[in-house]
Amino acid sequence: MIGRVNLGIKQDTTIRADVSIGESVSPPLDSINYWFLRRSINLYGEALIKTLALEKTGAVSTEGGVTVLQDFWSQHGIDRSALHIIDGSGLSPQNRVTTDALVKVLQYARSRPWYPSFYNSLPLFNGMHMKSGSIGGARSFSGYQTSADGKEYVFSIIVNNYDGSSAEAVKRMYNVLDILKN
Repeated sequence: MIGRVNLGIKQDTTIRADVSIGESVSPPLDSINYWFLRRSINLYGEALIKTLALEKTGAVSTEGGVTVLQDFWSQHGIDRSALHIIDGSGLSPQNRVTTDALVKVLQYARSRPWYPSFYNSLPLFNGMHMKSGSIGGARSFSGYQTSADGKEYVFSIIVNNYDGSSAEAVKRMYNVLDILKN
């Protein structure tokens, strides 16, 4: 295929469109997941949801990815109404996910062969492997904890419309989560 492009050097420069001028290779998914979860690079969430849409429907769209995600979790026992997702990053104030849905997702992850990579990508907060979330008056933690006597917990806690500072809300949430350590 032959095309014409103005490179700013000389008008009507002809280039070959079938000549590769570079290549970019994606890091492995577990590396992307690490940076998405551990460092909250929310742009990765947008890219992941759109990639789901592309892989399953052939079209790139957030809405398509959300539908794929809801269909998948619906087939695994999570009611579609428990996942009100607007974007892939989790930054939309219209996003709503129930604690029950989050626990079911984490339990599912624990049963998969990729679980060790997923678990190790979760940040450590309060000495626990968990993901935090915060937006406009809401704070959340979801993750895993093994108690001192070896009992394994999968948990999700969301606090919304709390009185006081976010630091105080987080402190109180840690107090509740500390019970799982004993």
